[in-house]
Amino acid sequence: MHKSLLVLALLTSACVVPIPETQAMKDARVPVLPANPCETKSTGKCNYINAPVVLQSKPIRLKDRPLPFFRTAREIEFVDARPNKWVAPRNTLTDGASIPKMFFKLIGTPRSKEFINAATLHDAYCGVGNETLPQYHSDIWQNVHRMFYDALRVDGTPATKAKIMYAAVYLAGPRWNMPGTAPKVRAVPGLMVLSAPLTNGPPNTPLPKLIPEDMLIKAMQEAILYINKTNPSLRRLETYLRKSELGMLAQVSKGAADSNQTSANSSSANY
Repeated sequence: MHKSLLVLALLTSACVVPIPETQAMKDARVPVLPANPCETKSTGKCNYINAPVVLQSKPIRLKDRPLPFFRTAREIEFVDARPNKWVAPRNTLTDGASIPKMFFKLIGTPRSKEFINAATLHDAYCGVGNETLPQYHSDIWQNVHRMFYDALRVDGTPATKAKIMYAAVYLAGPRWNMPGTAPKVRAVPGLMVLSAPLTNGPPNTPLPKLIPEDMLIKAMQEAILYINKTNPSLRRLETYLRKSELGMLAQVSKGAADSNQTSANSSSANY
């Protein structure tokens, strides 16, 4: 509390000098989402290179993972709608799904030839077992999940199914911090330096670490109904998912506050 007051006092009494953002910092904090996602193949973007993915024959079992994994036998590339090139190098580990386990009963085990290329690329950037790849977490999670949707559509996945799978990775898929995405305050004699960037976007912590599983499953059920009923654009779906996320976080926060208040009242009654 005292530290917070001290920082506030310094900010109000001293010069506050924002450090200019570098282009890398801007790129790291802002999802570079194109106005229109990929919906079909086109020239120069929205296409695969060296597809389909070829997997090595030896299965690999990972702890707490229901499906066997396989390593890729060769590199596969994809150019999304930005256009930006994504690469899953040889020996990328994939289970061919990329969908959170908690949603299997809602979506089915999404493992088929029409998903394998997109799943392999997605796994290269955020899948378990690929932490040593140079691609791993090399872009922000929003862009990686958006690439997953683009890759699904270009590979022939129907729009409704691709949106449902996108919603699944948004709600319960991996999230991570990128360098330069956390605001920092540095004390300098005579002034306070506030380093950019400051953001109010979605949390970079995976939602299963913040929100109970049953609440996420309910949110996914509602998202599936929303997609099937309204056939939203991807932009509208992203807005819907963000609102759903905020609602769940607020509900969890309120529950924690109510629990703390109940504990405080109980403690007071014991005196």
